[in-house]
Amino acid sequence: MRTRRVVFNIHLYIGLAAGLFLILSGLTGSMVVFRDEIEGLTHPELMETAVGEERLPVQAVLDAVKRAYPEDKLLYLRMPRTPQQTYLFKMNNAHDLFVYADPYTGEVLGGHRQKDTFMGWIALLHTELLVGELGKNILGVSALLLICLCGTGLFLWWPPNGIRNISRGFKIGWTAPWKKFIFDAHRAFGAYTIIFLIIVAFTGVSLVFNKTVAELINSLTASASRPSPPNSRVDETADSIPSLDALLNHADHILPAPTTWITFPQTPQAPLVVRKKTPDEFNPNGRSFVYFDQYTGDVLLVENASNASLGARIFNTFYPIHTGVIGGLATRMLQVVIGFAPLFLFATGYMMWRNRRKARAYKNNSKVAY
Repeated sequence: MRTRRVVFNIHLYIGLAAGLFLILSGLTGSMVVFRDEIEGLTHPELMETAVGEERLPVQAVLDAVKRAYPEDKLLYLRMPRTPQQTYLFKMNNAHDLFVYADPYTGEVLGGHRQKDTFMGWIALLHTELLVGELGKNILGVSALLLICLCGTGLFLWWPPNGIRNISRGFKIGWTAPWKKFIFDAHRAFGAYTIIFLIIVAFTGVSLVFNKTVAELINSLTASASRPSPPNSRVDETADSIPSLDALLNHADHILPAPTTWITFPQTPQAPLVVRKKTPDEFNPNGRSFVYFDQYTGDVLLVENASNASLGARIFNTFYPIHTGVIGGLATRMLQVVIGFAPLFLFATGYMMWRNRRKARAYKNNSKVAY
């Protein structure tokens, strides 16, 4: 009983300390799962276009965006995933200016700051609490605390008198007094969702503390680490990078798979990176990369996710598991449901805590009156 009391207090105070962050992360995550669909409905003039006969060269569209936004620096380009989807150019940093362009006409359709749109604001709240790296780390620690909550909750849920009465932990007394009903609901809902909460929490930790988790997975699987990104050989006489379309065609010959993103060099030493998705990958963005020298267009490195080490292949599944895309619509809907679990568990847990405090205060007052 003493051990259970200690575990109970750990469970209680972790829940009170991290509960609000976990609620925020869960509810915003339930919306981020369908971010593309929501943004397509709220900003169709930017996200979709009429299908034309043939797309313009990517370099021509890129030049048009640079002319329209000469003061901003290009960082990423998302390639269209469907015939109707537009180009998305991310400028300055990953969460600053988003610019959209028609792949068939080259028209720059418009742009906005991520924080200025509803789903952009929700995504920033979900990933970094609107305060950058500090918020990201707070959410990562909260996810670690959620794993601790699941562990202590499982210990408290397990029947003291053994597995014979384990079925009681899954039942709710629907006609019981409301305090007993709240207790049963908290215990049963936690039991039904614990596996999913641990998976979501751990994959969330892997996205925040990715280097540490990758090293851990590589150590457990005796796998080699990913190679470090190569550097371009600085050529001060070069005026610009080679034609983007030529590099994309070269990347297609090296790795015949759809291109999802292009990362443009931000320093004189950085390479230009073409990101691809091979057919056997679950990650919607793919984890295959072709690195080009930004001055000469020479291939510096090719990373094919299909040939990656066991540790890398395991790590590459964490993002699609976390976002629910690994199983299609069914798992995305499941992620929405799991996103509401922290709110339900915190609310019922808080009511149980308040009831205990009131009961203890009433007992103490009774002793004083006596």
